[in-house]
Amino acid sequence: MQRPLVMHPGVRALALAHCALGIGAPAMAQNAAPLALEEVIVTATKREASMQDVSVAVTALTDSAIEEAQITSAEDLTRLVPSLNLQKGTNARQSSFVIRGIGTQSFSSAVEPSVSTMVDGVVMGRSGQAFMQLLDIQRVEVLRGPQGTLFGKNATAGVVHIITKEPTEEHSGELMAGVVEEGEYRGGFSIAGPLNDTLGYRLTATGGSMDDYVDNAFDGGQLNGSDDWTVRGKLRWAATDTLEIKLSSDYGKRSCNCTVRSIRSLEPVEGSEAAAENVLEGLLPVVPGEDNQTVNINKNPFSDWASWGSAVEVNWDLTSHTLTSITAYRGYEVDGYTDDDDQPIDALGFDQYGGSEQTQLTQELRITSTFDGPFSYVAGLFYFDQTVERQFQREFEFIPGRPGSALADFSVDTDNWAGFGEATWFISDDWRLIAGARYTEDELSYDFQRTAEGFPLGLPPAVAPTSGGVDADDISGKLALQWDYSDRGMTYLSYTQGYKGPALDIIFETRPENLKKIEPETSEAWELGLKTTLWDSRLQINAALFHATYEEFQAQAFFDPDGVPDCPDDNPNCDPENATGSYQLINAGEVITQGLEVDFTALLSERLRVSGGLALIDATIEDYPDGPCSGGQTFRGECPNGLQDLSGGDLPFSPDWKVNLAAAYTIPLQAGFDVVLRGMLRSQDDVQFSMTQDENTILDGYTVADASIALMDQGGSWDATVYVKNVTDEFYPLGIGSQHQTILPNGYVQTFDKTANRTWGLEMRYRW
Repeated sequence: MQRPLVMHPGVRALALAHCALGIGAPAMAQNAAPLALEEVIVTATKREASMQDVSVAVTALTDSAIEEAQITSAEDLTRLVPSLNLQKGTNARQSSFVIRGIGTQSFSSAVEPSVSTMVDGVVMGRSGQAFMQLLDIQRVEVLRGPQGTLFGKNATAGVVHIITKEPTEEHSGELMAGVVEEGEYRGGFSIAGPLNDTLGYRLTATGGSMDDYVDNAFDGGQLNGSDDWTVRGKLRWAATDTLEIKLSSDYGKRSCNCTVRSIRSLEPVEGSEAAAENVLEGLLPVVPGEDNQTVNINKNPFSDWASWGSAVEVNWDLTSHTLTSITAYRGYEVDGYTDDDDQPIDALGFDQYGGSEQTQLTQELRITSTFDGPFSYVAGLFYFDQTVERQFQREFEFIPGRPGSALADFSVDTDNWAGFGEATWFISDDWRLIAGARYTEDELSYDFQRTAEGFPLGLPPAVAPTSGGVDADDISGKLALQWDYSDRGMTYLSYTQGYKGPALDIIFETRPENLKKIEPETSEAWELGLKTTLWDSRLQINAALFHATYEEFQAQAFFDPDGVPDCPDDNPNCDPENATGSYQLINAGEVITQGLEVDFTALLSERLRVSGGLALIDATIEDYPDGPCSGGQTFRGECPNGLQDLSGGDLPFSPDWKVNLAAAYTIPLQAGFDVVLRGMLRSQDDVQFSMTQDENTILDGYTVADASIALMDQGGSWDATVYVKNVTDEFYPLGIGSQHQTILPNGYVQTFDKTANRTWGLEMRYRW
């Protein structure tokens, strides 16, 4: 059942790019029609509309764009969207997206992400749920800037929406198989079609295996391999001419002995030369360095997760409106372990491990106008209920023969409901006024207890079962003015408010009497946008100029009690029984992000197309006078009072500029085949990986090139691609962190993946 697309009579649909920032093949119009870019339909305004017709900065990555870039995981979408970056942790629980410099990386169970991740209209309560394998994807929409009016409280930075393919009216399918050097294999299939006149289905499965590729000098073995698989099924029932019901379910699992951290640097400072020399000798044959990719650890890390869920979507056409209901239940488990000292010994007798489980129930009910007229609107209600349960254990043996351990067992419940709406007034054929608002209520509650055994040195005290909570409400809005200056383009000016709910700093070290209740994060954003199609619909240029201010910015930082001797006794950062310090969730004050984004796609000829994007972003900590220090800064004496003024510093994981370019050249052959040559180039400026502004957690700018050659059946039945990623073998880490001064004095570690080195692969697809 197709829902009608509402377009104002004075605005005709523009020819759009096959993807705003991808490398999808151009669709040649049938029967020798003029060469033109394809139209892309998005749901950035909770209704289907042409991407060029919505007053939102959105990048749409089509299925072909994703496939041709050999992107198999959602984590790799950052390669195609300059404003999108990734905070890469040692497991999925500690990883999240960053858009325009804004993101949240926290170990706390009671904080939500700043970038909302969604799959088929269902919001994911934890960022790690969206790090799925990208087989059988219709498109991915990346909405940049606050989107809270329509998408909710955890969209203060933007939205990454993954839309999977639907059941088809005719029988169809696809097989995919791929191999990458050093023992990596991937395969999958998708089949779809009708079961009867009113019922259609789609079944998709994918799996992969990657051998270990990081050498461990401790035992001569290797680490960082993985195994994963995902299965997804869909049914679509056209119950009547006006009623459609869709049921979907999925299950995915991943297991890996990752993510390892290599030692990037370990420079002695005055007075510590002997201690540094002892550590360096113990690490041999591993030698710290910026290009070091070998570890020497005595415990194997691992990261396991499982994600599953089901959803029912109902669409009911009511003549001039469509009523939509989306009901979903999801679950997510993640468990992981890291060799925290990054050495072949048990430094300080320290060890820790833990896992968490999340379940969520969501319900969205909305009504969308479909009539012609001077007004159109969408309005709805939303409910979100989430429970996160976590167990975490830490063990110490500061004194040989006197071990101690503590186990924290806690859960956090989140209840959120909201009412929202957005209306468009077609003032004239050329002008539109868009206004929207959302009312939100949040309630968080927790249960916590911690038991302790053995010698207590270095461990927090036991805590009897306790509970508590926090609540808040908010009204946020949006106002935009859009001018369709011609049938080739439009410009808009928008003002948007964002809201991210309150949080609780519930972690292993929590002491309920000093529990931090984190204030809601709010934002105000201005955006001036331009969307235009030129050169007989063969060139598309989209641009956005933006400025956003975030108050009570929620961030996470490590506080060392030994380095903060003068702070009040009731401050948990100064807890003398927490000798190793802890990661604290805090309100970091005010931050500002501003800049310019440009996307373009051009069909230079029937054979040659180019595309690219540019992001110039200044993401700055405006006001944070009592910020934390890194372990390295403390060890070097750069933070004599244990705290520092971080005002004016850079937000982490956000380079000042990032650019990507892609080109594809098609060579027709006489036997009904095409050869397609493709090249991709992405480059970025220096990036700071730490809120502390440590000079040693800055990565210099780098450039990476990919190339491929594909043989394709002109009928679209099959293709085979040989590709090389990172052609110039440019090593680049995904993150750099400072180790604790008592574990690895003045030491820094880095995470990286396989594509940080040159790799080649072969991929084949067959369709029917």
